[in-house]
Amino acid sequence: MTRRIFVGQSAAAISILGQRVHPDTTQYGLVGHWPLKGDAQDRSGCGNHGRVHGSGPAKGEFDGRTGFIEVPPSASLNFGAGDFTLCARIWNADDTNGVRGDLLCQYEPVRSRGLNLNVTSSAGGYSSHGDDRHLFFGIDDARISAWEDCGRPSATSNYVSNSLTVFNGSLFAATTDAAKEEDWGHVFRYRGGQRWEDCGRVGTLKARGVGPMIVHKGSLYAATWNYDWTRVGVKKPGEPTYEADFCRVYRYASGRNWEDCGQPGECRRLFGLASYRGRLFVTAEDGRCYVHDGKQTWTVCGRFPNYAHPMGVHGDRLYAGVLNPAGIWEYDGSTWKPLGNPQGSEERCNQIHAIGVYRSKLHVTTWPEGHVLRLDPNGKWTDCGRLGDAMEINGLVVYNGKLYGGSIPRAEVFRYEAEGQWTSVGQFLKPANYSFKDSTEWARVTSLTVYAGKLFASMGSCTSSHLDAPADFRGKVFALQQGQCISYDRDIGPGWKHIAAIRRGSRLEIYVDGSRVSQSPAWTGSPVDLENGASLRIGMGETAHFRGRMQDVRAYNRSLKPAELQALAGGSRVTA
Repeated sequence: MTRRIFVGQSAAAISILGQRVHPDTTQYGLVGHWPLKGDAQDRSGCGNHGRVHGSGPAKGEFDGRTGFIEVPPSASLNFGAGDFTLCARIWNADDTNGVRGDLLCQYEPVRSRGLNLNVTSSAGGYSSHGDDRHLFFGIDDARISAWEDCGRPSATSNYVSNSLTVFNGSLFAATTDAAKEEDWGHVFRYRGGQRWEDCGRVGTLKARGVGPMIVHKGSLYAATWNYDWTRVGVKKPGEPTYEADFCRVYRYASGRNWEDCGQPGECRRLFGLASYRGRLFVTAEDGRCYVHDGKQTWTVCGRFPNYAHPMGVHGDRLYAGVLNPAGIWEYDGSTWKPLGNPQGSEERCNQIHAIGVYRSKLHVTTWPEGHVLRLDPNGKWTDCGRLGDAMEINGLVVYNGKLYGGSIPRAEVFRYEAEGQWTSVGQFLKPANYSFKDSTEWARVTSLTVYAGKLFASMGSCTSSHLDAPADFRGKVFALQQGQCISYDRDIGPGWKHIAAIRRGSRLEIYVDGSRVSQSPAWTGSPVDLENGASLRIGMGETAHFRGRMQDVRAYNRSLKPAELQALAGGSRVTA
């Protein structure tokens, strides 16, 4: 029988089964306690004192930019393969000015070993993160599953749009084009296995599909589009005229019902949605950015040299990726300014297709060479490498400590390992004699997002037209798992919440305000071993610096019982 040593107990402890146990059981097994009410000292008695970076974290204030607390590695914070509990009282703002960020992280990226606990929301393809607040908790020691076939939302569409979005505990996906007009532009809810529920066609106008989706102010929004640039406004020989109405934005009501939120400009393609400073934004093919004024009214808030595909939020700014001439544009709430071409020339980069945040830095993706680049504090762009022989990257997401990208033309998913190094974790298009000459042969990973503790990837043809490619793997959704993970996919809401992440035997658990809200399936392999030499970081991790407030951070080398978590959730006093 393996004995675990519990340290940090007071002199008033009593003996239970040979262990020294404090009468208050919430002190039993406590190996780190950082109240964050003026310093980063450890009150557990284990000496795990933190080093403060920035001016606010010692008082529990995290700016989302530079502030965090670093706790050096120690034997008492080495959780190995045993049970443990991490908990804290956190505060989140109501709106979104950037990625929410990491609460606790003890992770070695080179070995893919450690733990990650963060507040997040989904961002499907061209859209920015929503303003809802989900929880993710993952552990890993370089384990990865095979891809799981999650089925086909639409029977005849070969294009799941750049749209995977988590809302109110469910994963939603939109589709583009289909064999019949009545099947155009539907949104589907994932029901597990390979089952999808049809949430109805979005609008009744001639729009071939639904493109971007986002969660904003407690609702799911979707914009229609006609993604096939080869036929919008173009008459192809031997084909009927490609009719298309101007596109609109809609809000999900219930069942199969969608409410019309108006028409931004006169555009047959809308690309990216963003929730920023409490307002809803959309980019359109007329080269403008529009902001929703309520009901069915939209106002122009910016003009670009050409239209923008993706949008993203980071560090109190809204970003858009413009094409031909390619560049990243930054918005401070009143003025847009250009940040230049990430690769320096139109020959190497003339389109931007994804925007994401990784390690608190803005990352963008390019066409036609399929690179990922990051914006460093000096305002210069650093090339993070090309993803195999990719030509374009449509999806970009951080999952359990790693950055993932989805590419065209092979519909391939890559994982970032180190500077300039990417590993393929799945290739879906594998023809015997592949040629880059005909783009109708190509396939793309249209979006990536995290749901139910897994990484989900949607697939599509190149143009989105059902005339150009079969509905084989194109038009499907797949998922994999890196390590052992769990997520709570509902909005925890703004304000103060008590959060706990637990490994209890073979399962992971998440608690909010003393109640269990999520539990993983039992882990069937050997226990994930978290032994590593990484510091425990409070308010910073592999995604981003935390933006909000945090107090009463605790670490235990055991799994707390529900009654103990309820005592902590109800007994911690909050300093406003």
